Amino acid sequence: MAGVVIAGTAKHRNGTPDPREALAAVIDGSRDSYAALSRMLDRPPHYLRRYVVEGIPRALRPDEHRRLADYFGLTERALGIRDLWADQP
Repeated sequence: MAGVVIAGTAKHRNGTPDPREALAAVIDGSRDSYAALSRMLDRPPHYLRRYVVEGIPRALRPDEHRRLADYFGLTERALGIRDLWADQP
């Protein structure tokens, strides 16, 4: 379902993008489907859609987040992962 924007599914945390919102924006702006990207992670086709819409699971595994960031040519922070040890603006 590329091109479908899922807005309002997650809120920003202290000015930091929520990973679900950030991931939805990247996927919705790409030609890739949630199902295809889920399969790339060796997960069921509904995995990423359910993560974005329902918040299940509560977080992606670090290796899944890293694979998605690498696939889209982004940093993990661009997908909403915070570096808890870095100074936050």
